[in-house]
Parts: sequence; structure tokens; C-alpha cells
Amino acid sequence: MAHGSSELSKWDDVVRRVGEVADIGLTARQFGAFTRRGKVATPVALLRLALLYGPGGLSLHGPGGLSLRGTAAMAEAIGMSLTDKAVEGRLRKCGAWLEHLLAQLLAARAAAVSVAQARSVDPASGWVSVIDGSVIKPPGRGGQWRLHARYDPGLGRVVDLCLTPVSGSERVLHTPPGDGQTVIMDRGYARVRDFAAVLAAGCDFVSRIGWRSLSLQHPDGTPFDIIAALPEGMQASEHVVRVASLAQPLRLVLRRLPADKVDRAARRALRKSARNGTRVDPRTLRAAGYIMVITSLAAEACPAERLLQMYRARWQVALGFKRLKSIGGIHRLPCADPHLAKTWLMAHLIAAVLIEDLAAEILAFPPSKERRPTHPGEIAVTLEGLADQPCLPAPRHPTGPRARQ
Repeated sequence: MAHGSSELSKWDDVVRRVGEVADIGLTARQFGAFTRRGKVATPVALLRLALLYGPGGLSLHGPGGLSLRGTAAMAEAIGMSLTDKAVEGRLRKCGAWLEHLLAQLLAARAAAVSVAQARSVDPASGWVSVIDGSVIKPPGRGGQWRLHARYDPGLGRVVDLCLTPVSGSERVLHTPPGDGQTVIMDRGYARVRDFAAVLAAGCDFVSRIGWRSLSLQHPDGTPFDIIAALPEGMQASEHVVRVASLAQPLRLVLRRLPADKVDRAARRALRKSARNGTRVDPRTLRAAGYIMVITSLAAEACPAERLLQMYRARWQVALGFKRLKSIGGIHRLPCADPHLAKTWLMAHLIAAVLIEDLAAEILAFPPSKERRPTHPGEIAVTLEGLADQPCLPAPRHPTGPRARQ
């Protein structure tokens, strides 16, 4: 990436920002990341090594990032004389610790949600939250990862992140919503268990579904044929339906897509069928031309057209994933070892959260002669100061909280 913010590229600023939410030294020992002094003399130096291997490596060594040997070479330039094997041994123990630091950074951000909640409130539906997941693939046949995120449109930032093996499917419980929210979800969450989880949390949901996602019923308990209910014109149609094991009736809104999107959706369905070596169901081609949204919101609070407009807010979390991959480089996971991969990914997510917070601070200030704000596109995942400034001791945390186990 290009040269980054002079503020974030200073290592002492990174330490200060992390130290404000967690005791770096205490938590490193509690999570077993730092067990003895050696050539990596302090927990702060270990954090620096992890960030150097992860996001720092992408800026200092281009799209491919730093190898373990390259990380060892860069570490030697700042006073840590390590072999690549020693670097690997240290970093393999850091995943749970970095995960805790990320959780503390996000908890501090979530505390700001109550302040920004007034900006998040949708007049028709209340406090809106968007959740989604994205797959991250390592090289070769290594285990894949799934990154789950919850995005607050009013705050304009991600407020929760969770990393799981790809075998862990998209679930609401990975990024649980707060009481009173309206959760916007994609088809990956269109399951009864996720609907039940949202309702049990005192929230409402808006979710896109496929024509085979759920077994729907009319209010009298007879089967509901979603294909037969598809409207012919461009006007949205609405139906009251029930889902097995949910006592609350739901609203189903169906609307035909514009002609150009219908063609693209049909081609996607045909390509998917060809990849799977199956014959496409004619009902799949017909359903591909429609958007199908199910919700627990009452019609009086959120009419059909307003509901479809709300669902479009989901693109914001999708753009967040795209930034993490195309700009942050998190999709360039260089290792298949699960312990090392977790450290690399958590280091990237910590850097991404710090950068988003800094961008928000910069954008909060109007331009002036004394301080010219840096454009957010220039802000670095780069952390260039990782390789050219001396390590500083961890700041003493004002409250000394116990790390969350």
C-alpha cells in the first residue's frame, strides 16, 4: 500500500491504543503467549513481531507479505535476533492472546454504539445491525477460515468480529446482536435456528431467503408454495406465513428484479448447476428473478417497500469484507498451519480496527491550516514504524482488568 498515516505508523501510538483497552503484559502471560524472557524481551516486542509478520509484512514486502525468514530478518533490524524457526515458535502461541486484544478493542468500540445509537436508529425499524460472513482460504489444501462480522450502519464501522474454521457455518450467535436491534441477514442465515436466536435476544430480523430455504406454511398450517406466490408484475407482494417451531407469524415480501438483473441471476444459477454437474431445476431459474425477504417486523412499522430498502443496507458489510481483502490483504493468508494462520489473521484484524478508529478520528476534524486530515485511502495497514523504531515498554493499564478467559 501507499505510505500510511504518520500517526498510526508510529509504534508507540499502536502500543498506546492497544494499552488503553487491555494490559498487554498481563494478558500476554495469561494467554500463554509470553512465558519467558529471551531474544523477544517483552510482551510489547512480541506484539510488534506479530504485527510485523501480519499487516506490517504486506506493506514492507509487497503483496506477498513477509515469510518467517523475512520476518526474522526485519526483527533483527530492531534488536530481536531470531531464526525463522524461533519466530514461528513464538507466533504459534499468540493466536488466543491476539484474539483477546481484538475483543477488547471491539468492546471499546461497542461502548461508543450507545452514544451513536441515535444515528443508527431507523425511523421505521429501530436500531439496525447488519451481519455476514466471508471465507478466507490459505494456500494449498490447508484448513479454511470464516470471518463473521456485525456492522453498525449508524456508527459506520464493524462492532463485532469472530473468526472460526470454515466448518463453522454462518450463525447469528457468532456475532450476537444487542437488545432491541433489527438484524439484517443474507441467505446464509435463513435458518430457523438463527431466526429463533434473534427473537430470543429481543430483536427483529430481516433476511433474504431462497425458494428452498425454509418450509413455509399458511397461517392455517397448510403448506405455502412460494413459487406459485411469485408476482408477475413489478409490484411487491406480501404474505403472512409461519415457520415450524416459531410461534410468531412472519411476513414474506416478494418482488421481481429488473430485467438486467434477472438475466444475470439466471446465468449464475446455470453456471452453478454446471459446476456441480447437476441439471438446473426450472423453479430455480424462475426464482432467480426475484428477491425474497422474510421478516419479523410488523407491517405497520415497516411496509414492504421500506423493508426492501432496509435489506439493501447489507451491501455495507460486504464492502467491509472487500476492503479487508483488496486493501488490507487479509485474503493473502500465507500459511496453512492453523496456529500460525490464526496469529496472522488476528494481527490483520487488530490493524484493521486501529485504522478504522483512526480514520473516524481524522474525518471528525474539519480541514484547517494547522492540521490537514489524511485521506482514509492513504491510511496504512502498513504500520511502517514497526521496522524502524525502538520497542517501548507496555503502558500500565489504569484499571488492570483481568483478561477474559
